[in-house]
Amino acid sequence: MFRTTPTLRHVPATSAVRRGLAGVLAATLLTTTLAACSSADDSADAAGTDGLTTVRLASAPLGHLAPIYLAQDNGIFAEHGLRVEVDTQTSDLTSVPSVLAGKVDFATGDLTTLIVARTQGLDVKAVVPASASTGKAGADYGALVVAGDSGITSPKQLEGKTVAVNILTNIAAAAAREAVRTAGGDSDSVKLVEIPFPQVPAAISEGRVDGAWVVEPFLSAAKAQGAVPIGWGFTDLAEDLTVSAWYTSGTYIGQRPEVVSAFRDAIREAYAYAREHEDEVRAKIPTFTQISPEVAKTITITGWRDEVSRQAAEKLAGYARRDGLISSTPNLDELILP
Repeated sequence: MFRTTPTLRHVPATSAVRRGLAGVLAATLLTTTLAACSSADDSADAAGTDGLTTVRLASAPLGHLAPIYLAQDNGIFAEHGLRVEVDTQTSDLTSVPSVLAGKVDFATGDLTTLIVARTQGLDVKAVVPASASTGKAGADYGALVVAGDSGITSPKQLEGKTVAVNILTNIAAAAAREAVRTAGGDSDSVKLVEIPFPQVPAAISEGRVDGAWVVEPFLSAAKAQGAVPIGWGFTDLAEDLTVSAWYTSGTYIGQRPEVVSAFRDAIREAYAYAREHEDEVRAKIPTFTQISPEVAKTITITGWRDEVSRQAAEKLAGYARRDGLISSTPNLDELILP
């Protein structure tokens, strides 16, 4: 869900602009996919001398990776015949061509981005959740925040105002808009701007935006600088919201079904361990992120789910179509691995 560019872009939420953004996203996905495929390495992973098959993962260095590292440390992946290598330099958008080109085997992508990619004919397949809403308004890892002295107490009051999201075409934008809609506001009047999550706390405290959708640990950072949550868009989007998923290509599934099955089983076992050892999850997070141990002890951790929510995917596809990101709903049976 991250984009590292510092560019701040003001974009009114009109249908025409959304269609333009959808075109830009589609062009980005298709162009970078073709470029990556042209230089793809066709070699397949083979089992090492220890009998373990290496699987290459790509994800931003966020808290949802903690169970992956713990599972590797505790031998869970090895029990399933796997060894993982994690690339934390690849963003969600650029991970699509990397997966399709075979440069990585699995990557994390927010569900809205995967829906758009599938609509454009890209062969992505969600395997298992990577992050999920806790389902608890007031206690989720993402929120719509405003400055504490702004006088704004409801998302409805953000009509006609500027709201930051990290990417204009992903699930963060959908969550911000839905928080306003759910409160009875006109989300079409909200002026969305693109600001990377790490820059949101300063943007709020300096008054450069009226509100922002932000996730942990930057949610806690924003609150520490005086911001207050006024909306919980993840819970507005769906009751059981899969925010992002570990996905691969249909080609990889066809070629390595046993690896995909082993990977999904190992991830689910890793989540079971994480649910029972939250203290270890919090202790692990500072080892691969810039989150301090003190902050890691207090942030709200993503929910761990074993299945990609079909209901959530249907709703997100409906939102994406309503907001002009897609013109037709993709076949979700082709998107979500059963």
